[in-house]
Amino acid sequence: MVPLSSQALLLILSISLFLSFVSSAESDDGLALLEIKKSIRDVDNILYDWTDSPSSDYCSWRGVTCDNFTFNVAALNLSGLNMDGELSPAIGKLKSLVSIDLKQNRLSGQIPDEIGDCSSLISLDLSFNELYGDIPFSISKLKQLEYLILKNNHLIGPIPSTLSQIPNLKVLDLAQNKLSGEIPRLIYWNEVLQYLGLRGNNLVGTLSSDICQLTGLWYFDVRNNSLTGSIPQEIGNCTAFQVLDLSYNKLTGEIPFNIGFLQVATLSLQGNKLSGKIPSVIGLMQALAVLDLSCNMLTGSIPPIFGNLSYTEKFPFPQKKRKTNLFT
Repeated sequence: MVPLSSQALLLILSISLFLSFVSSAESDDGLALLEIKKSIRDVDNILYDWTDSPSSDYCSWRGVTCDNFTFNVAALNLSGLNMDGELSPAIGKLKSLVSIDLKQNRLSGQIPDEIGDCSSLISLDLSFNELYGDIPFSISKLKQLEYLILKNNHLIGPIPSTLSQIPNLKVLDLAQNKLSGEIPRLIYWNEVLQYLGLRGNNLVGTLSSDICQLTGLWYFDVRNNSLTGSIPQEIGNCTAFQVLDLSYNKLTGEIPFNIGFLQVATLSLQGNKLSGKIPSVIGLMQALAVLDLSCNMLTGSIPPIFGNLSYTEKFPFPQKKRKTNLFT
């Protein structure tokens, strides 16, 4: 028998170690998925193929996508399947997950701290469930995360300031929860953030003058909170804004003149306590499609230049009561 060369032996050893690694990864990920299934009440038996049968390949299970090379679970999509129960801490054992989409179910309980162990995660969507408790600080460990969507749950507590430590975060949507406290100022220093949805919470405090540090932000929605103070003069420097919704808060003072420098398509300021006259420069906002200034304490006449807003779809003002006070 011809002895094997050292190179051949090394190749055989490498292949053996790789196959051992893949086999171990398969076993670990399959067991983690079965743990996740145990904590979920599958009302319609959607996950019938999630079994521990030796012939069952978890990469072919419903909602599971695996990496073609390592066979690790790369994506978990169980959205809109009418499932309740809780999200198991076993989710953190799926180390190679890139995407988790569990939106539009009836999952309750808290978001497990172990979610922070999914270090490859790029997208996390748990929206339209019944999750409660605080947003776990461990989410800030997800340095690859780009999309964090937790809207329409029952989450409480403050927005963790540590979310600003996620360097690639582009979309942060926490709307329609029960979050309290102030908007962390550090959030405004995330250079890549494009979408910030915070409407329908219990947020307080003022709008920071740092808001325009978000140079890539095009969507800013804090509608229906309890923000106070005035609209910062710096708002006119937020040149990337396309949607600005500050409606139904407790904002006071005048509408800043330089708000007219924005290139927004939607400007909603209704339902506050804004006073003074409407800046005529708003009539020069050529990109404006939706404008709502109703239910404030504005005075004076509608500036004639507003006739230039020929493409504005929504331009609601309340009925005229007095010639000198048109916008109560």
